[in-house]
Amino acid sequence: MSKKSILEVILDTVASATVAGVSTKTLDDMAAALITLHKCEPAFLGYTPTGNASLGGYPNVLCVSVNGEVIHGIPSDRKLEDGDVVKLDCGIKMPDGQYDDGALTVLVGDCSAIARKLVKSTKEALEAGIKQAKVGNTNHDITMAIEAIAKRDGFAVIHGYGGHGISTILHDQPHISNEMVYKADGVTPVDEPVILTPGLRLAIEPMFASKRGYVKTAADGWTLQIVGGGVAAHFEKTVMIK
Repeated sequence: MSKKSILEVILDTVASATVAGVSTKTLDDMAAALITLHKCEPAFLGYTPTGNASLGGYPNVLCVSVNGEVIHGIPSDRKLEDGDVVKLDCGIKMPDGQYDDGALTVLVGDCSAIARKLVKSTKEALEAGIKQAKVGNTNHDITMAIEAIAKRDGFAVIHGYGGHGISTILHDQPHISNEMVYKADGVTPVDEPVILTPGLRLAIEPMFASKRGYVKTAADGWTLQIVGGGVAAHFEKTVMIK
């Protein structure tokens, strides 16, 4: 069994505290303390996405998205309840200057059967994607492996979002879609495949929804929510091509 990364230790610790009655801000405070303890820097705090300068920087170190929220949920005084499906997403800058980005989904208490199946499926999609992250394959191999799990289990892929390259830059090339998108001919991919080479680091992150994969941004300018109801799950891991 491989040794856990610093970020995996942080996320697992926060996940263990993700229970009914705890506020999402408490989880954020815990993540911040752990990042400092491990002598790293928060990657998300103050981060401004390209083309979204008007938002200002992200205000926290952790993204906490609940139920129909997919990603980028802002921690607050909101307290978690039994049955919630909670996505924890965190990024750190390590002492060597490299970034690490990861996420997991926590089932709080007695969750629905569909929520349990969704979380299991999304985690399996991450594992399937990681198996394709090897020298000589392309980012499309990862995409197709993830999409195959969603189709197998009858879940929707969150459209327009996916994984990415990661290095001394948090969001680097190549983009790793969670579904293949084709041109009008239905055969030619919209984006050219990128061959995976030794040393390339990738953040692979499947995001599935129980119903539809269409999303909208909430009034806070950050939180991505499913359109039309349902629940979402999200897993992410940074891996190096060997």
